[in-house]
Amino acid sequence: MPKTKIKILAIDPGTLAMGIALLEGDKLVYHAVQTIRKGKTTHETLSEVRKAIQRLIDDFKPDVLAVEKTLFGNSRYAAVLNVFAVVIMAIGRRKGLEVVCYAPSTVKKFITGNGRATKLEVAGVVMAEFPELKVYLNQDRKWKENYHLNMFDAVALGITAREDR
Repeated sequence: MPKTKIKILAIDPGTLAMGIALLEGDKLVYHAVQTIRKGKTTHETLSEVRKAIQRLIDDFKPDVLAVEKTLFGNSRYAAVLNVFAVVIMAIGRRKGLEVVCYAPSTVKKFITGNGRATKLEVAGVVMAEFPELKVYLNQDRKWKENYHLNMFDAVALGITAREDR
């Protein structure tokens, strides 16, 4: 009897853009960047993130939720990002998912062999496995490339969680 393919929903939290990837076995089923609208209160933004995560879980019915660990710092940005990650993990647990969390350096080390790799180096290795993503790096504006690097981080996170099983 064939082994069931585990569905992994990988989330790279962010306060402006959130990378999202869904892997099912060796296939990349979904990839996106969720834009977080500016000009809202932290509470409104958190509500938007919460709704997006619940919708993704309800739509995709993953087995595992992988979340990138946020770095701790003494800034408002770091504090808000940390709250986002905690809320995302809590939603996954409430929905009965296995929740795993990886530090960015762990994902970089796993994907590239270097825990201090750049986002572009990570994206290059991810593209080797999923060549269809190359289009996201060949943009006419640098900001577009940077925007899509959030998605590459989520795919790398999903690969790490898949291989860590």
